Amino acid sequence: MVEHSSQDAAVDPEAEAARLRAAAAIGKPGAYRAYAELLTGRGRLDEALPWWARAADAGDADASRALAICHKDRGEFAEAERWYRTAADRDGGCAFGLARLLHEAGDTAGAERWYEHGAALGSVECKTNGAVLLAARGAWDTALERLAEASAEGDDVATHSRRAIQGLLRDLDRWRADLARAEADGDPEEAYEALRELLGPERKAMFERYPGMVAEAEALYARAAAVGGVKALVDQALFIARDDSRWAEARALVERAHERGYDGAAYVLGVWAEENGELRTAEEWYRTADAADGGHLWARFNLGVLCMRQRRLAEAERWLRAAGADGADGADDVGGVDEGSGPNPFGGGEERVVAALRDIAAIRADPERMPPAEWEERLPGLRARAEEGGPDAWFAYADALDRLYRLPEAAEWYREAGTPRALLALGRMLYEAGGARGVRMVPYYEPAAAEGDAGAAYDIGRIHDEAGDRRTAQIWFRRAADLGHGRAAWWLGWTSEEYGGDPQHAERWYVRAARSGLVPPAFLAGRSMVRRGACAEAEPLLRVACEGEHEEAPYWLARALRGLGRTEEAARAALRDPG
Repeated sequence: MVEHSSQDAAVDPEAEAARLRAAAAIGKPGAYRAYAELLTGRGRLDEALPWWARAADAGDADASRALAICHKDRGEFAEAERWYRTAADRDGGCAFGLARLLHEAGDTAGAERWYEHGAALGSVECKTNGAVLLAARGAWDTALERLAEASAEGDDVATHSRRAIQGLLRDLDRWRADLARAEADGDPEEAYEALRELLGPERKAMFERYPGMVAEAEALYARAAAVGGVKALVDQALFIARDDSRWAEARALVERAHERGYDGAAYVLGVWAEENGELRTAEEWYRTADAADGGHLWARFNLGVLCMRQRRLAEAERWLRAAGADGADGADDVGGVDEGSGPNPFGGGEERVVAALRDIAAIRADPERMPPAEWEERLPGLRARAEEGGPDAWFAYADALDRLYRLPEAAEWYREAGTPRALLALGRMLYEAGGARGVRMVPYYEPAAAEGDAGAAYDIGRIHDEAGDRRTAQIWFRRAADLGHGRAAWWLGWTSEEYGGDPQHAERWYVRAARSGLVPPAFLAGRSMVRRGACAEAEPLLRVACEGEHEEAPYWLARALRGLGRTEEAARAALRDPG
C-alpha cells in the first residue's frame, strides 16, 4: 500500500486529520489522496478506500494502483484487475501490477502484453519482468537484449537475471557439446552421463523459473535416448510429465524403458502410480522393481511405507528392514545401517527407515491407530448389502474398508458409489492416508465443494496452500469461509494481517472464525478491537478466549475492561494472566 507521509511533530494528528477531511470533502486538489494516505497509514483501510476511489476517478494513477493492491491483498482479484486497468494504459506502475496479476492467474500472454506496454511507458520494472517472461518460454536472445537495456537503466534485478540466463545458456551449450561427442561415439552411457547435471537438485529452481529449459532438457534427453540410452528415456519422461496434458506420453516412455530392461523404470512407474492414488498398481510396480537383479532399495522402502499405511505391519517391517540392508536385528531394535560396510546405494535413506520402523512401533502401541475390531465384525453384513447394489450401500462398505485401512478395496468401492460424498472420501483417503499428491486429488474434492461442502472447499485451499499456490488457496479459502468454515476464515484473517497490513479486513475474518467456536481467532479479533478502542465489542470475544484458556487473553480482557471504566473487574481479570 501507499505509505502515509510523515507528519510535522508540532501538528496535532487529530487536527490534521480534520483539516484533510474537510479539504477532501470540498474536492480540493490533492486532498483525496492526502486524506486516503493518512487513513491508510493508520490502518483504517475501510475508510480510506472511498477516498482512494475519488482520487483514482480524478485521474490519479497512483491511487488506482493503491486500490488495486488493497483489493488484491483482500483476495478480491476481479476488483484489483478493474482498478489496475483504469490507469494501466497510461501508467507504468499500473501496467506492471496488472501484468503481475495476470501472470499469477496463469494468463502469460496477457502478462507479456502489459509488461511490453509498461516498458513503452518507461517502466524499467516492466522491461525486466517482461524479459524474464520471454526467457521463461525460451526466447533467450530477445530476453537478453531487453535485460541489457534494463540493466543499463540501473535495474539491479535485470543485471542479476541477465547473468543468470547467460550462465544457463553456457551450461546448455556445454551439455549439447558433451552430448554431441557421445552421439559421435555412439556411446549410450556417455550420452546419459553428459546430461546428469540436469537432474541435480540445484537445477530445480532453474526449471521452475525458466520453463523453456524444460523443453531444452526434454530435447537433449530425446537425443540421448536415440543413441540407445534406455535410462535417458526415463529422464525424458520426467520432463514431459511436468505437463499434465502429456501424462500418457510420459508413462508410455517409462514403460518402454522397462520393456527394454531398465530396472529403475518400474520404480518410477510405482512412484507415479502412488502419487495418482493407484495403490494396487503402485505395489505391483514396486515389487517388479525389487524383483530385478540386486533388488531396488527405494522400492523396498516405499513398499514398507505403503504396507504400513494399510496396517500390514509385519510385512511393512520386513520390507523396511530389507531396505536397510545391514539394518539392526531384533523386534525392539530400530537402529540404522552399518555405515562401515562400504558404499551404500541407499545413502541418505537410513534415517527414513529408522523413522518408519519407529512409526510402526508407535502404531502397534496405540489402539486408536489400529483397525477397530467392531468394524471388522460389521464388514460381512455391509459387504452383503453392497453386493445388492446402490450408492449408499457401496459408500457404507467403502467407509468400513477405509476405517480398517484396506485402502485399495475401499478406493474401488468409493469409485463404484461415485457420489460427491464418496469421491470426497476417496480423495481424502488417498491424500491423507494413501500417499497421493494433493493437487492430483483435487478433482475428487471438487464435486462436493460445488454442492456447498465447506470442508471440501477448505481442503482444496489447504492443498494449494501446501503446494505453494497462495492465490488459488486464497480463492478456495474464501469460498469455504463464505460457507461457514471457521479455519478458512481464520486463514484469511491471518494472511490479510500478515501480508496485506489490513487489520480491519483481518478483524472481520477473525470474528467470523470465532463464531465457529475457535479460540485463537476470538482472541485475535478481541485484541484488534481493543487496539482501536472498541472495548465493548472486544469483551465477549476475549471472554471466550479466556474460557478457552488462551494465555494472552486475560491481559487484553483487563485492558478492555479498563477502557470501559470497570477497573475492579479489570484487576480481577488481570490476576488470571500468567504473566
